[in-house]
Amino acid sequence: MAHAHAGELRRCCCGGARLLRGAGTTPVAAPTAGPGSLAGIWLTGGPIANRNITLGSLRTPERDRVPRTAEGAWPPLQPWASDLLEKRIRLSQEGDPELLTLTQCLPGVPVMLLGGPYPIQILESPGQITMLLEEQNHFRIVYLNAVHPDDPDPTYLGHSIGRWENNTLIVDTIALTDRTPIDRVGTPHTEALHLIERYRRSGKDTLDVTITIDDPKTFTKPWDVTLVYRAAPAGIKMTEYICENNRDN
Repeated sequence: MAHAHAGELRRCCCGGARLLRGAGTTPVAAPTAGPGSLAGIWLTGGPIANRNITLGSLRTPERDRVPRTAEGAWPPLQPWASDLLEKRIRLSQEGDPELLTLTQCLPGVPVMLLGGPYPIQILESPGQITMLLEEQNHFRIVYLNAVHPDDPDPTYLGHSIGRWENNTLIVDTIALTDRTPIDRVGTPHTEALHLIERYRRSGKDTLDVTITIDDPKTFTKPWDVTLVYRAAPAGIKMTEYICENNRDN
C-alpha cells in the first residue's frame, strides 16, 4: 500500500500484520509469567490502551501527538528543548513538519517504534531476547545478564541489555543517536538519553510495557510512558514492510 506523509515522504510501501490462511497459527507461548512468557506476536492496543502515547493521524493536532507522562502531564522539558518542540509544532501547523528519521526510511528511537501502529514479535533464546519490529523491518537484540560496552558508538536503536526481576523483563538501553526524536512530532533528546523498559505479561493476552525516559540534558527529571499490547489472534503473521525512495526526501 503506497501512501504519503503530508510533504514528509513521497512514497512509502508499507506492510501490516494480516491473516494468512493456511499458514498455521501464532501460538501464545507458555508459561504466562517470567522467562518464556513474552514470546509471540503482539499488537498495540491503540491510543486508548496506550494511555499516554496518542498516535492519531496527520489530522490529529500536533500537541495531541506529543506523548504524556504516566500522570498525563506534558514532558518535563528543559527550556531549550521546550522552545525547539514549540518551534517544530508551529512549523508543522504551517505545513512544514519536522523531517523525522522514519520518514527518511531510517529507524526511530525505541519509544517511537514501540508506540507505533505496527506489531512486534518477541523471540526468547538463551542469552538474548530479539524483538522484530514490522515497521521498516527493524530488529532489536537485548543481551541478557550482560553489561554495556565502556564507550559505545551512538546508533539509532542503541545498545540494550536485560535481566529478569521476578516476572518482569527489565531492558536498559544507552548509546542512542540524537538524530531521532522521541515521538512523531519532534520532541528532542540528546545522546545522554537512557531508557529503562519494563515488560510484564499481566494476563493471558496482555503485555504491559512501561518506559522510563531519562536524559538530564533534555528533561528536568525522568518520566514514564505506558503501553499495552494484546496477543495476536491465531493466524496473524508478520509481513514485509518496504520503505522506498529515501533519497527523494
